[in-house]
Amino acid sequence: MNLSQLEAFCTIADTGSVSEAARQLECNRTKLSMSIKALEKELGVELFQRSGNNVTLSEAGKAIYKDCESVLITATRIRRTCSQVSSEFAAEMWIARDDSLPDSLWQDLAHKLNNLFPNTSFNLFLASSGDLANMVATQQVDFAFGVDYERLDDPRITYQPLGKIRMMSVCKATHPLAKLKRVADEELRKSMQAVMVYLNEKDNPSLEPFSRRYIGFSSFEYILNTILTENAWGVLPEPLIRHYLREQRLSVIKHTYGLTQEDYCMFSTSGTAENPAMVWLADKISDYLFDF
Repeated sequence: MNLSQLEAFCTIADTGSVSEAARQLECNRTKLSMSIKALEKELGVELFQRSGNNVTLSEAGKAIYKDCESVLITATRIRRTCSQVSSEFAAEMWIARDDSLPDSLWQDLAHKLNNLFPNTSFNLFLASSGDLANMVATQQVDFAFGVDYERLDDPRITYQPLGKIRMMSVCKATHPLAKLKRVADEELRKSMQAVMVYLNEKDNPSLEPFSRRYIGFSSFEYILNTILTENAWGVLPEPLIRHYLREQRLSVIKHTYGLTQEDYCMFSTSGTAENPAMVWLADKISDYLFDF
């Protein structure tokens, strides 16, 4: 039994397809199948039930999946620790973030990061709030920052709340919903909603559409533009829309859940050593949210 075999096993289990697992692992499909057969022979059990091109975990596969995943997580942790000791850690860093905080803030923080930590290359890109945790768990990125809608019990991820962020159900000030003293559920359900969409395969009830008519985006900014131009309503973070509220271009919908609070978090891989650049970034974002 080796790490390559365990990685092959977990990836096939996650994707449900040998072909897709081979694509993700960038290896030959035949080689991957042979690796699984060797593992099954060593363990003396069948790990998958095969039906055409689809594979599902057998009872034995289900029983060992979590342990195999834990071994891979531990191996990753060991590699990271050794990289840090050899001073190769964080020569390049990938950071995902949602757009719940203004772009101007992120541009300023990115420039300061670059100046304060010149030996590290930072790659920052936008992602849906619903995908941030999964991107860290699957090691697509090193760290992620954004609204944490649903705290998952995932041993691969460490969640560090940096502050509270207020989420507001809003519509354009001229929208019929803005004129109602009390908005019933049915009124929202029959009105067009702009919602957050994500690629993560796990369901996230907090991001499911409330309305029967909706259009989905992976960006709060796109949701905002749709609310302003297409007579829709949606849930947006206060830092992104405060000036629109002050200018009375947007109105908060008078509904039971018109105002809620969510944690704004830094997501990192469990067991990752503390990184000075991310400690600095987390402190700056925490200060911003506190002052806000």
